[in-house]
Amino acid sequence: MSKVSCEIVQDLLPLYYDNVCSDDSKRIVEEHLVECESCKEELYRIKADFILPKEEMERNKNDGNAIKGISSFWNRSKTKSFIKGGIISALLLSFITLGYYGLFHWHITNVPIEVVEIKNVSKLENGSIVYENDITDGYSIYRIKYDMDEKGNFYLTPLRPIIKSRAQPPYSMVKGYDIFNIEGQELNREGAEIKALYYGTPEDNILIWKKGMDLPKASKDIEDMFHVE
Repeated sequence: MSKVSCEIVQDLLPLYYDNVCSDDSKRIVEEHLVECESCKEELYRIKADFILPKEEMERNKNDGNAIKGISSFWNRSKTKSFIKGGIISALLLSFITLGYYGLFHWHITNVPIEVVEIKNVSKLENGSIVYENDITDGYSIYRIKYDMDEKGNFYLTPLRPIIKSRAQPPYSMVKGYDIFNIEGQELNREGAEIKALYYGTPEDNILIWKKGMDLPKASKDIEDMFHVE
């Protein structure tokens, strides 16, 4: 059999290395490699191209672990972000709800006394003081805060929300008569004597009554209004 050229053998070397060539081709390559250093070097080069060093394998393994770590961190980060987003959304909803109620429902704003008229102050037969109040700016009030200082000054402070609403009939506490029992133990539960009654705050108020003031007797219509059988 004629001698096989290096070109043919080098074409067969990849197949030989992968062990996918025929037995005849394998025999031809091996017989040629016994005598040809050039083709042996080519086979070594092929082996070097296909076999990764151990260090490279370890590095790839570590890289794989790093990728897995990054993936795990990413998944944890997404979970944390989702939880944070839920918490932030809940807080925002709470702030919005609290803000809404604070603006429209919480009675925290004092009514300025310049829009208040107190008139027809008189005294009922049972000693209670009755007076007519009129909030002239047209906005509703639904709460009166009671407060008394150490000097015996008692304050009736009208309150409303920050966002005011227009008063509607029957006007709630905006227009009409109101009654105050000076001797009432619920209002004077600490036993301190009430010496003066004001509508408003300690800084901005209208005097309704003070000790020693001679109030007129309430009319029959007003007595009948507050008379309880």
